[in-house]
Amino acid sequence: MPDGVVTEEEIEAAERHSAQREFDAALGLLQGMLDRVHDVQTRMRLLFDLVTCSTWLSLDEVKNNAIHELEQLPDPEVSRSFVVNAQASVFIESGRAQEALDLLRANLESEVMEREDFQWWKYEHLFLVGRSLTRLARCEEALRAFDAASAMFSEGKFETDMLLDRSNCLLALGRYEEAYVTANRVQNRGDKESVTLAMQFMADARMWQSRVAEALELYVAIQKRLPSRLVQEERIQTGIKKAMAYLEKSQPHGKPS
Repeated sequence: MPDGVVTEEEIEAAERHSAQREFDAALGLLQGMLDRVHDVQTRMRLLFDLVTCSTWLSLDEVKNNAIHELEQLPDPEVSRSFVVNAQASVFIESGRAQEALDLLRANLESEVMEREDFQWWKYEHLFLVGRSLTRLARCEEALRAFDAASAMFSEGKFETDMLLDRSNCLLALGRYEEAYVTANRVQNRGDKESVTLAMQFMADARMWQSRVAEALELYVAIQKRLPSRLVQEERIQTGIKKAMAYLEKSQPHGKPS
């Protein structure tokens, strides 16, 4: 392979490790490619991936060096927005939602976010603001952030994720019918994992509404879809037991119909 050439297959291999949260392995591959790549666009992509991995691994020196280099390359404003999104996503998933929120809001206040060519970045920022607020149980604020994002792109990249987070917030606010309807919208648009989580929110909403037979039907349907990355089997089993117990008490012969 000629010096300075990095193949798409090599990059995808590193990104697969990252997607599987094998960040040490991804980092090693990325650093090896950076040692020999010359193409600017490829180098930027590798640096973006490096920021994500080093943030997960709390390797601040590696992360800061990557960010510093990105600042010297073309389109530093784009790089800065990507870095904020990447770091915020990691912070949210690792239980540091307040740090994510502070980072996102600081960048949203910059003038560059009002540029027409930056509206997509602003949309993603607003989605992540809503997700951060959801994790912080600040549900009214989260819903407002999701509304602002959806007003920009009504069928944007994160619409399914927003529907799930909206339903979660609506459950927390006691708006159970809205939560059910919102989660139900995921049925025809999400992947298997997203649909399974949406079904859990729908079942939980029906339980809170005392529509227990409907809830039980949903919990049983969810059970058939397990295991799931997003849904805890123990939670579904608990829902089934509670629904069965309620129905047994409510039936004159002690058995649910």
